[in-house]
Amino acid sequence: MLIQEAQWFQEQLAHCEPSQMFPLCNVGSSTGEFRTKDQPWINDLIFAPVVRQGHVVKHLDMKSAPGVDIVGDLGNPEFLQEVSNMRFKSVFCSNLLEHVIHREEICSMLLSIVTAGGYLCISVPYSYPYHPDPIDTGFRPNIAELAALFPGARLISSAIVGGDTILQLRRRRPAVFAITLVRFLLPFYKPVSWWRTRGYLPWFLRRLTATCVILQKST
Repeated sequence: MLIQEAQWFQEQLAHCEPSQMFPLCNVGSSTGEFRTKDQPWINDLIFAPVVRQGHVVKHLDMKSAPGVDIVGDLGNPEFLQEVSNMRFKSVFCSNLLEHVIHREEICSMLLSIVTAGGYLCISVPYSYPYHPDPIDTGFRPNIAELAALFPGARLISSAIVGGDTILQLRRRRPAVFAITLVRFLLPFYKPVSWWRTRGYLPWFLRRLTATCVILQKST
């Protein structure tokens, strides 16, 4: 997640009525270490402030790890029903839809676990390089294309959020920046990996952006 992306969601959540937004389920949350160490702005800007205010946030992911509250695959009907029964008033799902093949099915699942009148906070890269996890389908939607994946919801707020360049992102983490630089200088070490890393070169000075939307499920 881009820092500016996290800032945008922070601002949107600050203007929401808490009784209509929480409890919130963060789908595809990754681990607590990812949210607090790898990309600490996710926790610092989005989740920590609302938790300090006493609101309930649950993190859902397929992998069991510290910081994951609910473990399972929403593609499993029994698990999907179990999560639906938790009566979440909103879902947060960031940078997941570009990594799945059946986007329409995933979006339908996200809608199903939100109560009527609840909210969906969704973001996907708009201008961003290939980044497999484990795949990248190249899905880079504009606002209308992203909102269209949720036919049972209306668009409340949206933005194409501008971010840093990859060079700026790496320089925020000196150790990662140093590793990247050394990797470019060693093309004969794991050449396939080096060639994939080389593909990031045009993006080092290109501005990264993300498509962000907040939608409300029809009552």
